[in-house]
Amino acid sequence: MKKRCLLLAACCFSLFAFSQTAQTSYRMTLGEEIKLKKGTADLDIVAADNTGLYFTESRVKMKGYFIIGASYGTSIKLMKLDKNFAEVFDKEYKKELKGLDFQSFQTLGNDLYMFATDFEKKEKLFKVYGAKVDKNSGDLSGDFTELGSYQLESKKDDYEMKITPVQDGNSFLMVSNISGKEKVTLGVHLLDKSLKRKESAIIDLSFNPDNYALQDVQYTKNNKIILLGKEYEEAQYGKKKKKRLVFKQYAMSIYNQDGKKETDVKIDSDDKYVISGKLIEQPGGEMLLAGFYSNAAKKEDLNGFYINKVDPEKGVLVLSSYKEINSGMLGKGFIDEADDDDLSKEEKKQAKKAKDDDDEEEFPNSFVIKSVNINPVDNSVIITSEVSKYAHYTYTSSSYNNTTRTWNTTTTSVHRFTNQDILVINADKDGNIKWLNALPKSQVEEIRTSRSGYGSGISFGYDYSGYFASRGGMPYYSSYSSLINNNNLVIIMNDHNSNNVNPEYGNKVKTVYNFRKRSTVYGVSIDLGTGKMTRKIIGSNNDETILMPRHAFVVKNELFIPSWRQHMMAKTELRFAKITVR
Repeated sequence: MKKRCLLLAACCFSLFAFSQTAQTSYRMTLGEEIKLKKGTADLDIVAADNTGLYFTESRVKMKGYFIIGASYGTSIKLMKLDKNFAEVFDKEYKKELKGLDFQSFQTLGNDLYMFATDFEKKEKLFKVYGAKVDKNSGDLSGDFTELGSYQLESKKDDYEMKITPVQDGNSFLMVSNISGKEKVTLGVHLLDKSLKRKESAIIDLSFNPDNYALQDVQYTKNNKIILLGKEYEEAQYGKKKKKRLVFKQYAMSIYNQDGKKETDVKIDSDDKYVISGKLIEQPGGEMLLAGFYSNAAKKEDLNGFYINKVDPEKGVLVLSSYKEINSGMLGKGFIDEADDDDLSKEEKKQAKKAKDDDDEEEFPNSFVIKSVNINPVDNSVIITSEVSKYAHYTYTSSSYNNTTRTWNTTTTSVHRFTNQDILVINADKDGNIKWLNALPKSQVEEIRTSRSGYGSGISFGYDYSGYFASRGGMPYYSSYSSLINNNNLVIIMNDHNSNNVNPEYGNKVKTVYNFRKRSTVYGVSIDLGTGKMTRKIIGSNNDETILMPRHAFVVKNELFIPSWRQHMMAKTELRFAKITVR
């Protein structure tokens, strides 16, 4: 009976989308439910082609149990679904990853690769491995190949690694953080499709690792390595005067392919002070540094958006374009609405107490650049960013068990994600800002995990910044995805049911807390010539299906979006939707 209802719902979604006659239309189809095993912790869509969809499942597995608690590990599985979302293969890499740590799956052209790392404590070596994956079976096409080996200072050194496609998808850029206690050191390598090194460099930076965070690494078409990092300094906050590292300034440097520094690039210009930034490589090889600025050195207020054009050959700024923002209107036009299953009185009390006691670890509002697209019509640059905030706190509760005559203690961790206005910036191919528009929205999502006093619970970490940070599973239902289609920027997101009319800049909107009962999947089409926005309903979320737009995988004019309901003590419920934009 459930399957019939789901099929009917899918048909209703499709018919509704086609019934709308405006310029942009949406068609959504839903696949059947996939039952995953217990302990699923995360999933990620890694590829899609004309044969199907590829995604990974990360599952928490118990490795051993001791009197003081249990120890857990993570298993990685690659699954493929065909065009109708039927299973093609289900591959778990127990044998292949034995003794190794899974790093990622990556695509290069039509090929799929797996990467893993190893840390040999005795020799104090950090090693990186890679192998091509057969997309028909999921099997590795041969054994892992060693891609890099680095000597570290001690057995306890932290290490990170990231691999991304560069040079129009013809090469892999492999960046390894092999820093010691005194300085920041990076291994930068360019790999071809056979995973052989084309270029290799070790770069030593003069920064203290405790006060520096790598934000971006670009490998240009002319074989220039560009590093963008953040320098931090300590500052006090809150009633208890806790110390926190705060962003001081950007450090941008250009190196040649051998890792020799050629020049440093001054970021602040025209009496503006940079708050955040993102490097963008243009089709011709020039670099754009885009982000937000303040008019004051303390950077307490966001005053506008900037684009700086950098000449990688000369290492200088050649253009600066600025657009003022009325920040007083952003993030302040929201109406809170109590949902039926919002936080209980006790949960609200604990949240308020954590904030009053200064126990809540909160990171302030900031515009985070989420997408950068080049419009094929005129090579203009379309940038979207979002007001994002993350907060975390814990509280402990106790209950008495009359049977055992003992007290049970439970510690609850609360992760709160607030995602608000989307800012859309349109700049011409030279980096001059043409127009700026804001899409008001307000999403608040809380994820709770617990552990008892008698053993270890399953906990989640959230890394919210930095070059090596992955986007992670949380938040699940907030934020958005975007694509360009027919000279329109299309944004797909969950929003409150009542926000069915596109709000204007500064208008009040209702905050969505309960995505299961009170959220709708919307498509917002933005005319790139004028900035005008048009909103349409794609479908309603419900008890069975809540789409996760932030996790969408975009292929041309199609978005593959997962919907999952996670249960730590039961099987995870998963299905996929495909939204076609026309």
